[in-house]
Amino acid sequence: MFPSETLSSLWAGNVPTNSVVSYSPKCLVQCSANSKRSVNTIDTGLSGGLGGWGGSPTWAHRLIVPSLLSPCPGGIVDLTLVADFRIADPQLSFLSCVSGEPGAAGEGRSPLLLEKDDRIVRGPRPRVPLRLAPDGPRRLTLRGFSQPSDLMGVFSCLRETRVTYVHNSPKAYLLPDRVTHTVNVGDTATLSARIQTAKSTDVLWKSNGSYFYALDWQEAQDGRFTLQLRDVGVATGGVYTASYLGTSPLESGFFRLIVRGCAAGRWGPSCSKECPDCLHGGVCHDGVGECVCPPGFTGPRCEKACREGRFGRNCQEQCPSAPGCRGLTFCLPDPYGCSCGSGWSGPQCQDPCPRGWFGAGCFLQCRCQNGGTCDRFSGCVCPSGWHGGRCERSGTGSRSGTGLAIIDLAAELEFNLKAEPLVSCAATGNPPPVRGSMELRRPDGTVLSTDRTTSEFRVPPVSALDRGPWECRVSTSGGQDSRRFLVHVKVPPKPLAPPRLLARLSRQLVVAPLAQFSGDGPISTVQLLYQPQDGPGPGPWSSVTVDPRENATLANLQPQTGYRVRVRLSRPGEGGEGELGPPALMVTDCPEPTVQPWLESWHLESQDTLVVRWALPGGSGGSGGPWSPGDGFVLRLWDGERGLERRENVTSPRARSARLRDPGPGILYELDVRLFRCGSLGSDARPSLLNASTQYRFRVRASGLGPGEWSNVATATTLGLGLQGSAPALESRAGTGAGAAAAPGAVGRRLVLAVVASVAVTCGSILLALLGLFCLRKAVHHRHRLRTFTCPSRSGKETMMQFSSGTLTLSRRPQRPAEPLSYPVLAWEDITFEDLIGEGNFGQVLRAMITKDGLRVNAAVKMLKEFASENDHRDFAGELEVLCKLGPHPNIVNLLGACENRGYLYIAIEYAPYGNLLDFLRKSRVLETDPAFAREHGTASTLTSQQLLQFASDVANGMQYLSEKQFIHRDLAARNVLVGENLESKIADFGLSRGEEVYVKKTMGRLPVRWMAIESLNYSVYTTKSDVWSFGVLLWEIVSLGGTPYCGMSCAELYEKLPQGYRMEQPRNCDDEVYELMNQCWRDRPYERPHFAQISLQLGRMLEARKAYVNMALFENFTYAGIDATAEEA
Repeated sequence: MFPSETLSSLWAGNVPTNSVVSYSPKCLVQCSANSKRSVNTIDTGLSGGLGGWGGSPTWAHRLIVPSLLSPCPGGIVDLTLVADFRIADPQLSFLSCVSGEPGAAGEGRSPLLLEKDDRIVRGPRPRVPLRLAPDGPRRLTLRGFSQPSDLMGVFSCLRETRVTYVHNSPKAYLLPDRVTHTVNVGDTATLSARIQTAKSTDVLWKSNGSYFYALDWQEAQDGRFTLQLRDVGVATGGVYTASYLGTSPLESGFFRLIVRGCAAGRWGPSCSKECPDCLHGGVCHDGVGECVCPPGFTGPRCEKACREGRFGRNCQEQCPSAPGCRGLTFCLPDPYGCSCGSGWSGPQCQDPCPRGWFGAGCFLQCRCQNGGTCDRFSGCVCPSGWHGGRCERSGTGSRSGTGLAIIDLAAELEFNLKAEPLVSCAATGNPPPVRGSMELRRPDGTVLSTDRTTSEFRVPPVSALDRGPWECRVSTSGGQDSRRFLVHVKVPPKPLAPPRLLARLSRQLVVAPLAQFSGDGPISTVQLLYQPQDGPGPGPWSSVTVDPRENATLANLQPQTGYRVRVRLSRPGEGGEGELGPPALMVTDCPEPTVQPWLESWHLESQDTLVVRWALPGGSGGSGGPWSPGDGFVLRLWDGERGLERRENVTSPRARSARLRDPGPGILYELDVRLFRCGSLGSDARPSLLNASTQYRFRVRASGLGPGEWSNVATATTLGLGLQGSAPALESRAGTGAGAAAAPGAVGRRLVLAVVASVAVTCGSILLALLGLFCLRKAVHHRHRLRTFTCPSRSGKETMMQFSSGTLTLSRRPQRPAEPLSYPVLAWEDITFEDLIGEGNFGQVLRAMITKDGLRVNAAVKMLKEFASENDHRDFAGELEVLCKLGPHPNIVNLLGACENRGYLYIAIEYAPYGNLLDFLRKSRVLETDPAFAREHGTASTLTSQQLLQFASDVANGMQYLSEKQFIHRDLAARNVLVGENLESKIADFGLSRGEEVYVKKTMGRLPVRWMAIESLNYSVYTTKSDVWSFGVLLWEIVSLGGTPYCGMSCAELYEKLPQGYRMEQPRNCDDEVYELMNQCWRDRPYERPHFAQISLQLGRMLEARKAYVNMALFENFTYAGIDATAEEA
């Protein structure tokens, strides 16, 4: 059986024709036709745009079988349908869908849609096509009504849920006493139609357009016809109409009956969970257990009143027309329905509340005591010394309106599966809470109590069923209060595969510990456990904790020993330690030989045989076995010009001589002997003293940051002392048994000449190097360091340029040779400069139009000024290098291309129309730019809390991408973030960025001191965690609307106070949770600061919570954070 609320025509040009749109009583689901899940659909046969109104497209719609509908999301969607239907002048009427959810369509959210259902009542076609247009990314408005019949019928607003509005004509014969009726399952619903114009005919009641019941016209009582529905179920709900027999459907009275799926005060799939106490007419949602607050009220229990003229979940929306929302009807997601705004009543919401009444539709009575006065928008306003909903309690009031207030409870908590967390819930009040007055409720309704006045609840092992909303309640004789918070249950991670061996040595194993894992991240620690395989028993496991992003080295192991190695992963929080992963067996190598053989002598035994003798130091045996000096010897005969000539293996560790056959005649060789074990070579044999009458060859090289090139080979011969010696260098001559000795005088002259020649060659090399370096620096300064760029020819549509960076960095890992980078080259004639965007001391940015791939694109072109320093040129080239390596991302400024013209380099990047984030924030300070507007709207900024948080979230996403690419920005600040077309944040200015995990600055230069981490200030060390510190300062800039960090303090004071624990104070408009995130970024120890992935996740949750984390309301004595441009440049 299908619900009667089948879909009518949709009015939205962005609905794909391959979509299926369905309706359920609790949520709307939009499924792509390409979905992998099969869906059975039934064609309803409906067509026509917006009830067949002119000018709209035509769609064919299908209804999804209810059993296949997706479940509703975990929270109530902030969606409001606002209606202003003026019968006297329909042209002024409008219908608006207002979404308070962050993000626009196409950013993970479904589109905002308007619908009219013509199955229940169908009016004549409009004389003029209606106009449907967006009023921003979160508002859709329908205008252009020309006759009263255009306004009649059932309208719906859709975006992940459905909000329905039923309009009644003021000229109808029968009018409802109350349009929306919300009841619980099993209750009795009473619909009452007031007679406006009497007729002597029967009255027909219809349900969803079908006949339901008939009453004789004489059954009217007190001028009303009443329909009672007993023991209602969910299927009983819908649109009901009451009309005289034979009258037009447009002259009927329309009702909406909403039936909650649970009994009163209960919610959940089995209705076993207890609802919160929703105040001021709020209704508990039977699906998610949250209060749907009336328009004009907010808070978890609808306990707070918005300012006059405000509505929305966080009071963030302003009424679009008359003051105080007069004449507007507000419809919210079921089970609330529709009502007038707070303070108004009547069929057209034009009547202010009578004296003593307040709230949406004026259904709440004040009954204020002790001198309290009734405000029709918020209720009782109590005099000093009294509080409570009716000013019935004496003493200091609280924000909850009772004598109690729960404090210091986070909006969201995260538990690990099977953990036993400690939940702290504190409350204040008069009288103060005592033992037993507080309790903690889980999602399944079970209650945890405590016998401690500290209100700490020890939670039993957490299960997956514990995810969802929890509630802390306090109740004393002075009243009661409750606070809800959302619990996320995470499964600790477990490796799916054993660790992988990367390299092995005799006493070390290099292991890659982290691959795929099950459970939830992020991974906070990786613990590597290992134990010998062949121990006397199971034995204890040794362990080492490593960085999740790096390979691990197990040191101090035994050679030739097998080890069982396993990995345990942990995530943040108590109980975050996961189970051990599968084991891997790894075996260490045998030890390298440590004994160095000694070359004793060599001689030619015959014309083609060379005999070599060596020895081992005293005490070195040669019996073999696992701890012998080696498994044998390797003899290597080197030809200095042609490289390695001969290699001879001697497999016996007892051997002390060997014969090398067929050496080439007349060739000078080098000879060494080494021990080997398990394929590893020991040290080569070298003489401790020079031998007499021996010819030696020398060569030198210089070492700075790395070794230089070898010099030419110089040859010298030691003086003869009448002794026959041996040498590692020998000359093979055909037909002789040994090398002939030279005369002492000739040898001395040759030695002197060799030394002089060697010194001359070395000095000449140094002079040439200095001269070349001087010429190179001169060329670099003249050509703006364009020497690093070359333009090889490439095939393809787009010309590409390659370059190698000259940036000097210090990394913990060995530096790889720089590889040429490729990026698109722009032709000079394809750039049309327009105007100057910004200018600094050494560079400038110009707006330009460029031609790229045949299209004209807006771009920002950066260039250096003529007198820029070498450091500026290096940073400029480094920025281009970073942009090339990073690639495209929505939250970084992307490279469009580069161009070289007349020795100058131009870099074209995306154009951001709103400029940098710092100036954008400062321009939003509306109290300074337009005080009248600020006071009229009660706001300190033209930006909302959601927009400010979205700026921070965008930057966190971009920095997460940079950190995953192992780039350090080093200058993250609001001035270096640009605001794009759709107010998205884009990280820019990569001139100081480095593609390293650790960067140590060795040169002097301008530094952004107020944004720098402690380790960067003290030691000039930069890591990703240094960028995290800077992000905390940037978050403070966003909350303070562009204030100067540490305003009023000099750089010298920062150097002194930051290591002592000083941090910036919490801005008055900043929520505790946001300030706590700042403090996490400003922790002294870098490894204790969160990763950007964690920051991005936390900010995403804040955006989803739809809470005003940054208060932009004009509170008492409001002042902006100070700005000191001079200090920012210091």
